[in-house]
Amino acid sequence: MTDLVTPAPAEIPKHILDIWVIILIILATILVMTSLLLFPAAAVIIYRIRTYPIRSSR
Repeated sequence: MTDLVTPAPAEIPKHILDIWVIILIILATILVMTSLLLFPAAAVIIYRIRTYPIRSSR
């Protein structure tokens, strides 16, 4: 007797990506978004340190 609730193995959809690929994509996205936030701010801080009037007069 077959169970009508449980699908047959052929009917279960296979995942397109493995779980480790999904985790790598999420981590790469977090890394890219963090760098987009931090690099412009760091560039402004470095620019202001390099062009500070007291330091450049020496």
